[in-house]
Amino acid sequence: MRIIIDTDPGTDDAVAILIALAHFTDEEILGITTVAGNVGVKVGTTNALRILEQAGRNNIKVFEGESAPLKRELLTAEWVHGTDGLGGVPFPGPSKTEEDQDAVTFLKDAISNSEEKVTLCVLGPMTNIGKAISEMPEIVENIEQIVFMGGSATGGNTTPAAEFNILVDPDATHIVLQSGVKLVMMGLDVTHQAISTSNRIKNISDTNTKTSELLVGLMSRLANLEIVKKKFPDGTPVHDAFVTAYLVDSSLTKGNFVNVEVETSSDLTLGQTVVDVNEISGRDKNVYWMNEVDDDKLFSIITKSSSLLP
Repeated sequence: MRIIIDTDPGTDDAVAILIALAHFTDEEILGITTVAGNVGVKVGTTNALRILEQAGRNNIKVFEGESAPLKRELLTAEWVHGTDGLGGVPFPGPSKTEEDQDAVTFLKDAISNSEEKVTLCVLGPMTNIGKAISEMPEIVENIEQIVFMGGSATGGNTTPAAEFNILVDPDATHIVLQSGVKLVMMGLDVTHQAISTSNRIKNISDTNTKTSELLVGLMSRLANLEIVKKKFPDGTPVHDAFVTAYLVDSSLTKGNFVNVEVETSSDLTLGQTVVDVNEISGRDKNVYWMNEVDDDKLFSIITKSSSLLP
């Protein structure tokens, strides 16, 4: 497998990246690209470097990406992830810096030059991916699949209609949805089904690694937010973890192949992902919409990841 992780490193992004680092080699992870979303892109780039530092994986290169959506002003979520993006969880400072090449150029070069098709793990807004495909449409021929966290069939977490990652850059999402690439959608419909209960947190903690301490800190930060406690009194979803855990074990989730479109113009429903659950639109199917999860398996993967890292 050849993968690129595209991310706006907040708390659940960090969990997802650590899963990937635990299960894939430096040769398999072609690079990490950062994008503005949960936090500004420069903070996110530093966070990606901090996560690699913790894992002892500084051979993996980090490429800083777009600092704003394709057509809109940036919306961020420091109120969820903290001003540092990692909720104050004490990841070490980085001992290296990002590459000189920008993320979009790297994506175009790495995908087009790869001898094997590349899987993109998209943990944040799709700005980098949408721009790369717009500038070099032929790269879609060498993309195996895009597995992304975003969207919902039933309502949003940032507006009544829209999930955060999609709302930040619906125009980039539109490009990706129309690209013809195999798309696997990990939206709120499935991520809300797996909660970091106290027993699951304890299992992670019992691996007794520094990484386990950090993972517990990341999930505890999210679980302690009042808005999360109101909806999920027993813990928190770990949204982005679904993307990389799925690559570890694709039996993690099940779903349906349906049409998904995104609203790019309405003030009321901007960023809504319109999922044709009942197959009534007549539009071509373009997305594997995941809607069932083996939640024990997800947390088993997270727990194992904590044991495999320093």
